[in-house]
Parts: sequence; C-alpha cells; structure tokens
Amino acid sequence: MFETTKVVIKNNSRNIFKKMKEAPILYTVFTGMIIFSILIFGFTTYFIINFETKLDISISDIYFLVIFVFFFKSSYDFYNHFIKAENVTYALSTNVKQRKTIFEIFLGILVINLIIWFSFSTLFLLSLIFFKVNIGYPIEYLIFTLGVIVGISLGCSVCINFFSPQRYRLLPSLILVGFYSFSQQPLYISLTLPIAILHAGWSINNAIFSHQFIRRKKRTKEKAQIKKRNVIGALFNREITVIWRDKLFFSFIFSSVVTGFGAGYLFVYGDKLLIPESLLKLYGGFLPSMFLFMGVFVVIVYTGVFPALNLFLNEEKTMWIIRHIPLKSDTIVFGKTSALALCFLTSLPFIPYISIFIGFDKIVFLIWFLIFSYIAGIIVSIPLGVKYVGKKSDIMLLYSIAMILFAVLGSVAMLGIIIENSTQYPFIFYILIILVEIIILYISLKISSNILAIKYPVKL
Repeated sequence: MFETTKVVIKNNSRNIFKKMKEAPILYTVFTGMIIFSILIFGFTTYFIINFETKLDISISDIYFLVIFVFFFKSSYDFYNHFIKAENVTYALSTNVKQRKTIFEIFLGILVINLIIWFSFSTLFLLSLIFFKVNIGYPIEYLIFTLGVIVGISLGCSVCINFFSPQRYRLLPSLILVGFYSFSQQPLYISLTLPIAILHAGWSINNAIFSHQFIRRKKRTKEKAQIKKRNVIGALFNREITVIWRDKLFFSFIFSSVVTGFGAGYLFVYGDKLLIPESLLKLYGGFLPSMFLFMGVFVVIVYTGVFPALNLFLNEEKTMWIIRHIPLKSDTIVFGKTSALALCFLTSLPFIPYISIFIGFDKIVFLIWFLIFSYIAGIIVSIPLGVKYVGKKSDIMLLYSIAMILFAVLGSVAMLGIIIENSTQYPFIFYILIILVEIIILYISLKISSNILAIKYPVKL
C-alpha cells in the first residue's frame, strides 16, 4: 500500500544524500547560509516586537506568505513528479488504477512539504528562543500548519488544471484564491481545508488528461524543431526555444519592469516608509543608493544568473551525450551561452522604469553597472553550472552565487561611484572595466569548456 508514495519520498531522500556526498562543501556552505538566514529572520522578529518601527506587519501577512510559498513549491513539485515526469508513464500503464497512482504522488508531495515545514518552523522557533521571544502560541502554530496543507492542496490542483486541455477547470481554484485574498483571515482560510482537499481530489480525478496533454504537446514541438542549422545557431535556437516554451521571457520582462518601478519608488520614499527614525539619522544618506543597488542585483539574479545556471543544469540526464558528441566543448559552451544575449535584452526595461524616479542624469552609470553585473553573473554561473550539474539543486547554487555576486557587485558599485565623482569623463573608465571583464568572461568560458571536456571513467 502507498508504494508510489514511498518511491517518491525515497527518490527525493536518496537524491539529496547522493548529492551531499558528491558535493559536500557546497552543501555545507548552503546549510550554513540557510541557518544564518533563519537567524536573521528570528532577529528581525525580535526587532519588530521590541522596537517601534513603521513596518505594519501582522500575523496574517506572514500567514499568507507561508501559504503562497508552499503553494508555489507544491505546484513545482507536482509538475516535476507527475506532469512532465517520463517515468510516471510506466506507472500509469500498470494494472493499478491511475487515480490511485496519482493520489499517491500527491500524498508523497504533501509529506515532503510537511517535513520541510516542520523542519524550518522548528529552526525558526529555536531562533526565537535564542533571542528570548515568547513562542507560547500553539493554536496559531496549528492554524499555520493547516494553512500549509491548504496551500499544498491548492498548489497541486492549480498545477493539474493549468496544464489541462480544458483550462476552465482552473475556475474553482481561482475562486478559492479570490476568497483567501478577500477574507484576509487565517482562521477562516484554515477552516476551508476540507474544501481544498475535496478540490484536490476532483483535480486528481482529471489529472491523467494533463499528463497526456503535456506529453503530446512535447512530441509535437520536438518534431517542429527538426531543421538544418549550423552548430552555434542550433544551440542558440535550442536554448531560446526552451526558455520560450517555459514562458520565461515574459516573466523576465515583467520582473525587470516591476523591480525597476519598485526600486525607483523606494529610492525616493523608502527611507521614510521602512526605516525607523533612529536608524534614519545614521544611514539615511546611504539608503537611496542601496535601493538602486538592490534593484540591479535582483534583476541580474533572475534574468542572468538563473538562465545561465540552467543552460547546463537542464542537461542533467543528457550530459553523458554532450560529453561524447563529436563537437568541441568550446563550441557547446559558447553556443549555449550565446542565448543569454537575448535574456540580457529582457533586463533592459529596468533602466527606463527606475529612471522615472531617479532621473536620467545617472543613466550612463546605470547602463554600465547593469552590463557589468550581467557579465559578472555569467562569469560565476557558467563554470559552476557545468561543474555541479546533476549534483545539487539549482536553488542551492542560485542562492550561493547570489551571495558571491552581492559582495562583488557591492564593491564594484562603490568603485563606480568613486569614478563618477572624481573624474570628468567616467565613461572612459567604464569602457576599460567592461573590456577587462570581457577578457575574464572568455577565460571563464574556456574553464567551463575544459570542465565539460573531462571524460569520467565508466564504473563497472
């Protein structure tokens, strides 16, 4: 009983332990960063409780944040474990009822996400104890746990119906999401748990059509891509097709626009809205530049580092083919990396939208810093993506690279400000810095191609 659930859970745990053994240093650093982040959240909670701030954060805000984090996490898990999973096709073709198999996959995802919830919430509670914050709220914790189950159930339902050939099945899910947004009451939302579970059951009953629809759509697209191209052009077209198929271009453009608008607004009004008076007197002059820097940082991580990593992380199951095809590794790396030029264009809307607030007198500095940051993200991401393909999660590498870039870009931003204020023609220095960075980029891609060219011995 629950054989499929056991397989899903065992495969997840087995993959985690396998990757930890293959890349222990990376996992150790990532674990340390996670613990440090939780301590920061605990200290922030302590600070908000004990010091007067202008931040209007209520328990319902945190509740909705937790729900929607698990909503998106469960949607992503169900997509990976069922919608696009090729091995599920075999399980669905056995004598076991298809609904039973799909339900057990849902149950496995539910168990995995609940384990994550209890682990991270326990660490957070321990951090609150460390900062001597009262944690005697068992009823609230129960309401949060029920809300997590609601979010997981609704996330799986949305994933099933979103990829269904009948998109109108999304309507009940949208009604539930609208009710949650309108009510703004954690207790009421937790009480809808039976409705969320019934809706998940109804979605599971029709989930087989979503799986078949995606498999059929994938076969059709693969046939349409059979054309004669040169090697670089073929690799470029392949990567662009993958990004387009996953609807990432629109997401990149939207994030650039929203981040530019948000960073510009915070540049003008953020110090008065978010920072207490006591800290404002000390750091008020530094804050506008910080908001501008964070805007560029967020755009680069999402539109640059994320697709750069996935150029090779998506090849986990086909890496053995890539290493043995009759092509130079340089050609493969440069061909796949060329697709990032189109991703860079999606980051450009950030500049005009933030310039609405800060003016256009700093536009040369903004363009230079955006280009520098994008190239820096590629320099760091491509070698690590090639090195650790199949040995870690993209989220872990993305987080680690983001921390590295935060330090590098912070130092370069200070250098840019010094150049801007001390020279009459700063663009000359900007061009020289970009030229040096392009040389470093070439070296980084050559290192990546050497890593890719490594032939691993076959274990008998």
